[in-house]
Amino acid sequence: MLRGVGILCVVALASPALADIDNPNATQKQAFYAKPSVVRVVAVWEIVYTFDGRAQKEYVGGTGSGFFVSSDGFVVTNAHVVQDIKEGEAAAKKKSIQRQLGGRYSAYEVEQMLQRISIKITPKAEIVLPDGTKLPYEIRAYGAPVGEGKDVAVIKVDIKNAPNLAVGDSDRIQIQDNVLAIGYPGAADLDDLFDEKSSLEASVTNGTVSAVKRMSDGESVIQTTVPITHGNSGGPAINDHGEVIGLATFGSKNSVQGFNFLVASSTVKKFIKEAKADNKPSKTSLQWRKALDAYWAMDLDKAINNFEEVSTLFPMHSDAPRMMKSARLLKKEGKAKKPVAAAVTGGGSAAGIAVGVTLGALALGAVVLFAVKKKKPALHPHGAHGMPGHPHAPHGTPLGHGMAGHSGPVAKTMAIGGSASQPIAKTAFASTSIGSLTCTRGLLHGQKFALTHQGILIGRQPGIAQVVVNDGRASGKHVWIGYENGVLVAIDQGTTNGTFVNDVRNGRISKAPLRDGDIVIVSEPDCLSLQLKLG
Repeated sequence: MLRGVGILCVVALASPALADIDNPNATQKQAFYAKPSVVRVVAVWEIVYTFDGRAQKEYVGGTGSGFFVSSDGFVVTNAHVVQDIKEGEAAAKKKSIQRQLGGRYSAYEVEQMLQRISIKITPKAEIVLPDGTKLPYEIRAYGAPVGEGKDVAVIKVDIKNAPNLAVGDSDRIQIQDNVLAIGYPGAADLDDLFDEKSSLEASVTNGTVSAVKRMSDGESVIQTTVPITHGNSGGPAINDHGEVIGLATFGSKNSVQGFNFLVASSTVKKFIKEAKADNKPSKTSLQWRKALDAYWAMDLDKAINNFEEVSTLFPMHSDAPRMMKSARLLKKEGKAKKPVAAAVTGGGSAAGIAVGVTLGALALGAVVLFAVKKKKPALHPHGAHGMPGHPHAPHGTPLGHGMAGHSGPVAKTMAIGGSASQPIAKTAFASTSIGSLTCTRGLLHGQKFALTHQGILIGRQPGIAQVVVNDGRASGKHVWIGYENGVLVAIDQGTTNGTFVNDVRNGRISKAPLRDGDIVIVSEPDCLSLQLKLG
C-alpha cells in the first residue's frame, strides 16, 4: 500500500509491458548511466547486552549513501556517515551505555549493573552494492563531520572494475542548473511498503541549483531544490553531463523544501587526492554507457554484446543482466533497428527509420523518484553565477531523523538519533509538509518533526525508523503515522509495550484515527509523547 508521495512522482520503471515512448530524455539517461555506481554505506556498531539470561540489541551508527569514484574500489561518502566507525568501539560503547542507563540511574548504580551485564560489540562497516553484495571497507580519508564544509570521507573496498562516476568542477555551476541526487533515503525502505529487492534500488530525485555559499571554514556548499532526506547523505548529485558536482549532506530544519545543501565537488576532490584514488573512467562504466546507447538506438545485437561485456567485467552489476534480458526480448519481438535502405535519386539520399524505445523495458526494476519539474526561470544578467559555497551536519545513532525545533540552521541527511541538546537538526524534509509532530515528553523533548504525505515511522530500529527513540521501552518499529485511504491514522506495528492516543488509560491501539492536537504516546508518556499539529 503506497501511503502518499507528496510532490514526488513515483515512476515504476520495471516492465516491458508499459506503454512505448520515445527515447528517454537527457535527465533520465543520466540517471540510468549513474545508478549502478551508487551504493549504500553501513556504519553501525551492533551491541548486545545480556542480563540475567536475557539479551537486548542496541545500535550505534547509521547508514548513508556513497558512490564509486575509482575502478579499484574507492568510495566517496560523507564524514558524518562513517563517524561512529571512525571514533571506534570504545566511543560507541560509551554512547550506548549512556543512552541505555544514563539519566535514569546514578553513576554508582550504573557501575554495579555493568558488573552483571555481558556486553558484546560488533562493527558493521560495509557497503551494499545494488545486487545485495556486502563488502567491508577501510576509511582512507576523513574530513569534519559536524558544521563544516569538509563533510567528506573516502573509504576503500576490495573490488575490481567498479562502475565509477566522474567528479566534475563545481566552480562552473550556475544558478538554476539541473541537479540529480541519487541515494538510499530511509523513507523509501519501509519493510511493509516495498519488497526486499526494492530496498537495493537507489532512488533518484531532481531539482536545480538555488545558490552557492561559503561555510565558516571557507569551503563551498551548493544550495539546491533537490528533495533529500536521511539516508541520502553521501550520495552523489550530478549535473546534465553525468558529473558529480556535490554530495548530499544537510538541509533546513524548518518544514520548508528548497533548502538542502551539497558539499561542493571542489572540496570532494581534495579528499580524493589525499586518498590517492584514480578518477579516470572504468572499463565497466564506459561499456555500460555504450550498451545503453546501443539499446536506446535499438541496435540490439550491439547492446546485447556490450551488456555481456559489462557482466564479464563486473559480475556484481545488477542492471546489466536485466537490460540484456530486455534487449533479447525486444529482438525476439522484431523491434531491432532495420538496416537503412539508401534510395539514390539524383544526388542520392538515405532514409532512416525512427524507432521508439520502451522506457519501461529499460527500467532495471527500479523505483525512481523524480520531483515535479518546474519551468526554468530566466536568469537576471547579474545572477547567473553563485558565490563559492559550503555544508553542515552532526551525528548520533542509527537512522531515525527528527526535525529538531531548537536553534541551529541545518539538518543531517543521514538518519540518526540523538539528544535534544544537539545544535543541528537531524532531518531534511523530503516532501511538502502536511503538519508536524512535536515531542512534549521524553528524550526528544522539544524536537519537532515534519509530517509529510509519505507518513513517518517511529521506533528504535536503525535504517527503518525516521524518528529513532533511544529508549528500551520502544520497539524497533513502533508506530507509523500517516494517511490511509484518506484518513490520518496512527498504526501500532505489533509492539511489546503498545501505542496510545492522548491517555494511556484509554488503552493501547492497533489503529486509530488522529485529529489536530492529538498526542501519540510511545509505550509510556515519558518514553515519547508526540503532539500532532496539522497545517
